[in-house]
Amino acid sequence: MVHLTVHLPKEIKFCGPVWLRWMYSMERYMKILKGYVRNRHKPEGCIIECYIVEEAVEFCSEYLANARTIGIPKGVEERIESRSGFKVIMTDYRTFVRTLYPTKAKNEKWLQAEHKRSFSSWFKRKIETELARLENTISQQIR
Repeated sequence: MVHLTVHLPKEIKFCGPVWLRWMYSMERYMKILKGYVRNRHKPEGCIIECYIVEEAVEFCSEYLANARTIGIPKGVEERIESRSGFKVIMTDYRTFVRTLYPTKAKNEKWLQAEHKRSFSSWFKRKIETELARLENTISQQIR
């Protein structure tokens, strides 16, 4: 290992600093290109196709970044959600699950499975208790 230090100054004089001839960045890019291969019989076609798609998507996203969107504006969409009461019910349900299972609630996959398993019964109980109260907060659309 000591002998290596003898040759390093000479190599730096010939080729310049190490970072100018370092291949790590090229190796990382080759890994990206390797991920584009879907058909091992013709890998170059897959690489070209995926590269073109990536360039087109990147161009469109940069081009449309400052464009005005067409359709429902963000403010109107939020008002529709809040009027239907859906957002309020989902936050109630999430707080219910997180208080019931505080250790498991951090796992997103478990939360989705629990949602599929218990949301309908929880929602039914919630509606029944709200309808039993005199001053219920359930909208007409949910009833």
